[in-house]
This record gives sequence, structure tokens and C-alpha cells, in this order.
Amino acid sequence: MPSGLVHRFAGVDGVISLAAGLPPAEAFPVTELTARTVDGQDVTLGSEGRQAYLAQQYNFNPKGYDPLLKWLRNLTVELHGVQVANAPAQGPVVVKKKEPGTAAGGPGGDTAAAVALTVAAAATPPPPPPPAEAEAVTASGAGGTGGATAAAPAGPTDAESAAVAVAVAVAATTQASPEAPVRDLVLTSGAIHAIFAIISCLTDPGDTIVVDEYTYTHALECVFLPRGLRLLPIRGDREGLDAEDLDRQLQLATAEAAAGRGACRRPRLLYTIPTGHNPTGAVMGEQRKRRILEVCEAHDLLILEDDAYYWLYYPYGGESGDNPGDVERGEAEAEAEVEKGELEGRGGSIALARGGIRVPGLEGLPPSLLHLDTCGRVIRVDTFSKLLGPGYRLGWITAPSPLAAKLANWVQASTVGPCSVTQVLVAKLLQQWGMDGFKAYVRKLQGLYASRAAMAHAAVSAHLGDLAEWQAPHAGMFMWIQIPGDLDEGALLDALVAAKVVVVPGSMFATRGLQATLGWAAAPTQPTQPQQHQQQQLEEGTRQESVETGPRGPCCLRLSFAGCPPEDFREGVVRLANVIRAALLSRGAQERG
Repeated sequence: MPSGLVHRFAGVDGVISLAAGLPPAEAFPVTELTARTVDGQDVTLGSEGRQAYLAQQYNFNPKGYDPLLKWLRNLTVELHGVQVANAPAQGPVVVKKKEPGTAAGGPGGDTAAAVALTVAAAATPPPPPPPAEAEAVTASGAGGTGGATAAAPAGPTDAESAAVAVAVAVAATTQASPEAPVRDLVLTSGAIHAIFAIISCLTDPGDTIVVDEYTYTHALECVFLPRGLRLLPIRGDREGLDAEDLDRQLQLATAEAAAGRGACRRPRLLYTIPTGHNPTGAVMGEQRKRRILEVCEAHDLLILEDDAYYWLYYPYGGESGDNPGDVERGEAEAEAEVEKGELEGRGGSIALARGGIRVPGLEGLPPSLLHLDTCGRVIRVDTFSKLLGPGYRLGWITAPSPLAAKLANWVQASTVGPCSVTQVLVAKLLQQWGMDGFKAYVRKLQGLYASRAAMAHAAVSAHLGDLAEWQAPHAGMFMWIQIPGDLDEGALLDALVAAKVVVVPGSMFATRGLQATLGWAAAPTQPTQPQQHQQQQLEEGTRQESVETGPRGPCCLRLSFAGCPPEDFREGVVRLANVIRAALLSRGAQERG
């Protein structure tokens, strides 16, 4: 496409570009943009490096603004230890070999894999001349897409092409080379744009997507359901997605699809949020992640790892046994500078925020599914929304290189890339901070969220201790409250509105009981099933297509402790407790009467 052609030759000495379908610098109204950080640093986009011009111009690179891509590629190497295109070389990585005769992409065997490799090769452009940094782009050497010339989204148009697209992501990185898979990055307009791109490129309407039984409602309502996907919910626990239930449900789905009954197609993609899950707040442990990868390998399933809350990881704040005085002081001083301590942690030292709040820093973040993946099965989504701010509308995808090229083409067709002002501004901010400054910022952010999480846990413990169940938050910005007693959710919400406190009901995140939910998965699964019953399900599948509503479980509520002042959160919990207590008393009176 034109933007890719322009980017190949941008900044190359002696090249005169007659391909530039973009306004000249003289047409732009702004010559300088300045932003000031909370600590008084000025971040200026001006004539230096022609940054003011680049901030008002089309993207030259379909994957995003070159300096920002370079910074994020290096960060991905440091955080996840994977091989990334155009980033520092990696040490040797052991690659899990596939058994002979098994091909990625499902039915079709070696033929499907061969088709996938052919498509992957065709999708990979010849190596361009080395582009200069974007600062070196000159008006004569730069061009643009002109907006209207972008190609149509590159998503598949039927189930067969979807299978090929899925196979590209795995087969091209596992069977084509004995080395570890090489990934690349694509910048997007936030996480939901990234999710939309991945779903558009890898699924067709009617395909089955595997999801948590409670999941991110925006992805559910704005991407999965409008796309026409069928939902296969998986039970969760304190660590999020239950790997054994995942294995069990995939066996059932495979048997159903093979039998040709109903509308179930063999699942090809799992969507999950491993850190600070939205809405449950669960944090997936390393062993759980490894087991999920094993299950997905066995069932040939790609993983969409949506890790928006990865940076907001604080495994120590709010745990039982913490000094309440330290927690309160941490809230009061979370805006202060964060200093490093000498405590041990995975991958490096633990940071100690003033006031006694321990945070892991960048070095202590948990190993991601991307880090643990050895065969290119994980497609990861990151975002600046929880790291810098949602208004930047900036995120990125990390995917096997052939798939990254396809996703970049889709992004160009949908938005011609993320906002240039945002990309250039964020790149300049990160460059000014440097890696040490960025690490200090992450520690400060973790200290803020850790102290708020501890405050929230203390407030809920004080007022809901005999009314509800929950777990202390260790990442993200949410608490998941489960109220036993078979309360009516609608009546409870009406009472909360009357008490002037707003929470989000668990039903808004539920993937069971929807028309798109596969029939046998409509009701909550039990932790164990008799072996004979499981075998019968596997052999016979299920003819159930009508949606069932399972037995009503605990009433679930999502509380956010991030956006309101601590004193307001405490008062909100007091009102919530009063409403729950009144509802339980009323229900008890009805049962006795």
C-alpha cells in the first residue's frame, strides 16, 4: 500500500519522492506544542527533529511512529524476553517442537500448514532500504497515504481463510524455523482498537471464541457480539481462568464441532485478561499460565492476552498482616518520589514506596503469557490507557511478524494509524524520561494503586466482613464482591441508586445466559463431573441450542477504588453495606413469612 512504499524510501539519500499525497509543512497551523508533566518537565514538539510537523502529518510507517516503535520494541525485549524485529538480538531460546504430523491451524494437516506458510511468505514484503529515524525525514523524501487510498481491512471473508490466517500466526513461527518465533509490534488507538483488529483478522461471524465466564464488557458488547461470534465461557477462580475447565470445555466443543451438530465451530482463539482481571481483579500465577499454554497447545488455540493492567501490579499492598499505619501513610505520600529498597523479588529488586508500601517495579512484574510462549501462540495487547492515561488513545499489539504485517494493514484501513500528535508526544516523553525515569514512574504508579487498594480492602473488611466475600486486590483497580443469599440483583441496584451509590452489577460482564453462548455452557459448570457423564458428553456432544439460565448464584458487584477519593470510597462502602443488610433482612422476613 502507498504508506508502506513511502516508508521504505523515507530518508534514503538521493531519493526524490513524487508519491507524497500529504499536505506540505507550510500548510500546518501549529509550529510548536508543549506539554508540562506533574513534576514540572516541559515536553516540547517543535522544529527540532521536525516533531511539530510529524505530529500533524500522516503516519509514514503502517506499524506506527518509528521512534515510539523503537522504544517499545526495546521495552518488549527487556520485559518479556522475546525476539522482536528491529530490536536488540536475543540469546538462544529453546523452542518447543511440534510432533510430526501435527499441523497448526486445525483440520487439513500438513496441507493447511503449507498453505499458511505460503500466505505468510507472500504477506512479508522484501526487506526495504534501512529507513532513517523519523526526525531525518525530509519533505522531498516523505509521503503519505492521502487517507482515501487505504486498502480495505485485511480480515478473512470465510471460515477457510480464517483458518489460514490463524495458521500463519502459529505455523510460520513454529514449523518454518527451528529458532524462537520473531514478533513485531503494531501501534493502535488503544486496547479496544487492538482487540477489534485481531478479532477482525482472525475470525469470521459464527466462529467460537473462548472467554472467561465474566469478561471485559466493552470487548464483549462492542467487538465479540457485533462480530457474530459464539461464546464458550470458562469457569474462573482466585487466579482467573481455570485451566482444567478450559481443557474440559474444549474437548466438548471439539466433539460437538466434529459431530456437525448445532452451530459450534471448533474454537481457535482464547481471550483472557491475566493481570488485574476486569471485572474480578484476579491475578493469574505463573504455573496457571503454563498450564493454560499446555492446554492451548494441545487444542491448537491462539491466545489473545489483554494485559491492560499489567503495570498496575502490587502483590504486597493490602495483604493481611500489613501494617495499617504504613498503608495510610503510603496513600498520603503516593505522589512523592519512590525510592528503591533492598527486598528480593522476581527478576530484580523490589521497590519500596515511602510510607511502607512495597511495589515490584518494572523488574518485578509477573512473567507474561507472551514471555512463557515458545511457539508464537500468544498475541499480546498492551495500552497506555492505564499507564499514562486513557485520553491518549494509544496501545500496541505484539504478534508473530507475519500476523503483525496483516494487522498493520488492517489498522491503516480503519484509522490510517493512531493519532500522530499522541504518538510523537508520548515518544518524546519516554525519550526524555529514559529507561530509569520510566521505571521510577512505574514504581510511583504502583505505589499509588497499592495504597488505594489497601485502603479499599480495609474499608470492605470493616463494613462488609459479615455480608460478602472477596479477595484483596493485587493488581488493577477493581474489587469483585460476591454476596451470598440469593439476592435479586435488580432490586439491590434500585436500592443502591436510592442510597446514591453506584456500582456495576456482575451480570453486565457475564458471558453465560446470552443468545451467543453455546448451549451446554449456558449454565455454570461444576468443579467436577462424574467420569461417565463426561465421557457421554464427549461421545454424544449436545443437541441443546436454546439458551438456559443456570441456577442463580451469589449476587456479584464490581467496585472500583481507582477513580474516587479514599474518603468517598469508604462512605460508598458504608452505604453499600447498609443496603445489603436491609436486603438480607427483607429476604429473611419473606422466607419466614
